[in-house]
Amino acid sequence: MGMAPVVVVQTPVVQDVQTYYEFTGNTEAIEQVDIRARVKGYLKSVDYADGKEVKAGDLLFTIESDEYLARRDQVKAQLAVAESELQRTQLDYERVEKAVQVNAVSRQDLTTREAEFHQAQARVLAAKASLQTAELDLGYTHITSPISGRVSRRLVDVGNLVGAGENTLLATVIRMDPMYVYFNAGEDVYHEFFLKYHPDVKQGYRPKFEIGLPGQEGYTYEGVLDYIDNKADSMTGTITIRGQVANTEKHLLPGMFVRIRVPAEMKTNAVLVEERAVNSDIGGKYILTVNARNIVEYNPVKLGPKVGDRVVIESGLNKDQTYIVSGFHLIRPGAPVTPQRVGQAAPAAVEKEPGSPAPANQKP
Repeated sequence: MGMAPVVVVQTPVVQDVQTYYEFTGNTEAIEQVDIRARVKGYLKSVDYADGKEVKAGDLLFTIESDEYLARRDQVKAQLAVAESELQRTQLDYERVEKAVQVNAVSRQDLTTREAEFHQAQARVLAAKASLQTAELDLGYTHITSPISGRVSRRLVDVGNLVGAGENTLLATVIRMDPMYVYFNAGEDVYHEFFLKYHPDVKQGYRPKFEIGLPGQEGYTYEGVLDYIDNKADSMTGTITIRGQVANTEKHLLPGMFVRIRVPAEMKTNAVLVEERAVNSDIGGKYILTVNARNIVEYNPVKLGPKVGDRVVIESGLNKDQTYIVSGFHLIRPGAPVTPQRVGQAAPAAVEKEPGSPAPANQKP
């Protein structure tokens, strides 16, 4: 009878493991402003390059301003006339007021002059309001960015009429750093973990989280959670949670899908095995082990989080068992095997005692 098949075996590693809650979510801008035309006119110039970084107050668009300059000057002249009329009516009122005291004029004249004086005051106030409106309209012909950020492409070309009947959308400015990250957590996870960090429960502490991008290994960004929604979605049974993440290199864009993990508990003395040792069948995940008599045993297991090329075993395997990492095609549960540790030389198929005769078909 031949030697039992050789299998490579290993002993579980025991170490403390940080566990995580994992989610998928998306990024959103922390500030986003639509740049719109607030007055009617023909677009005179686009004063930025598409997709560039701009600062608050930078000029983005210019609308032809000749009409608004003329209107401003016209209202200025109307204000000057109103102020001159106010001065005249004030002098008339004061003169008649003195004349009444010596009965030189009737009180009816005083009432008339007083009314004219108050009307002149009202006309000055109206003219000042009209001037303020005209100056605002003139200012709106120079459209600046209200925030610092990255500006989109222009949505209207020079020479087009804007602001006619609607506030025409011209571009969008987005603040790129930091960036919001939104994701949804189930009610069970909310009660199990996030409720502990709700602002009403624990003031001043914001748990950290990490995000990774699809198609990339690992989690390259770190941020802090800053908001938990005040209601659950009755359709999905989830609660919206938000965090902020630094985006200094501005590689993250609003609307990106991201992988999110939030540190949970530290699992002490966790049992880990190489991931290649885990197999699957109709019953779920299992690991093959070798007992003290070198017989293969079937062990259903419950898996925990991955740690590099290893995986945590939540249940089904203890730290003292020897598990098989390769050679599965040669074995089955209940069969004898020859275990070989990783890095150990394979046993010889035939071992000859010194001085024993050679096989009949072998020459001496």
